Amino acid sequence: MPIDSKLLHSKLEDLKKKYQKITYLDTDPICFPKQYKNPLDIEIISFISCLYAYGNVKSIQGFLKPIFAGLGPSPFQTLKESGELFQTFLKGLNVYRFQTKKDNQVFFQTLARVLNEMEPKSPLLESKFLDPNQGEFQEVISLQRFQSFWEMELKKTNGNKTLTYGLQFLIGKSTSKSPKKRLSLFLRWMVRSSYPDFGIYQKIKPNQIPFPLDVHIQKLIQILGITTRKSFGSKEAYLIKDFFLKLNPDDPLLYDFYLTRVGIIEKCKAEYQKGVCENCYLNEVCLVVPRGIEPRLQG
Repeated sequence: MPIDSKLLHSKLEDLKKKYQKITYLDTDPICFPKQYKNPLDIEIISFISCLYAYGNVKSIQGFLKPIFAGLGPSPFQTLKESGELFQTFLKGLNVYRFQTKKDNQVFFQTLARVLNEMEPKSPLLESKFLDPNQGEFQEVISLQRFQSFWEMELKKTNGNKTLTYGLQFLIGKSTSKSPKKRLSLFLRWMVRSSYPDFGIYQKIKPNQIPFPLDVHIQKLIQILGITTRKSFGSKEAYLIKDFFLKLNPDDPLLYDFYLTRVGIIEKCKAEYQKGVCENCYLNEVCLVVPRGIEPRLQG
């Protein structure tokens, strides 16, 4: 069935109005950088939050809360100074899923060293995405460039040894054709200036970056008829971005945060469930909802 783009756009706008409230930020890792005012702290906390944003919300928050408490009121300064507070912080790090305690220590030691080698000026990491000659963001290549930089730096910290599985998973493989969801999410936070994002990066534009294809988005774009693909890689991340580009030429990632609430908060399983589907703002445009269901009234 062909997509009614006008109706879909209208329903997405309804969804945005529903979740464009600060109370919903606690359901997303963006709640962590939202606690800071200094752009240097926001960027670093965002980077850390996105790298560890895999697993369920409870697990992510349970791991990250003590990390950010351990970094003190100015995480950038704590990491940059690498003093007693930082050493205590390193000793207190724990295991997180694929990362051992040692993996996490190596990552934060690397991050601290990199920050010490950089000019303490915002933005800190945008240039690591850009072509060194042209100073431009390049589709696919720029995310690979960013990953290659961190692969090299992590190896340097670890005595040039092959990266452990945990460290490689954390930053992602530069050669992989995966959708690179967590780095795409980080870019969304840094590049978009509209709610709920920060707009710290100025050289990279919202219409250049890939759509963050987490598991919720992958299910939703299928049941909304946006794609029939069953597997998702870097190519699909840009194809989905291009679809939303037609709805919002300047801001194709506008609906990412709001769509993921459908999975996280509303518990959408991408199959018809009466209690969930009848109350969903997207039921008029969803392929799994039987036609004839009374649409939810917007009020």
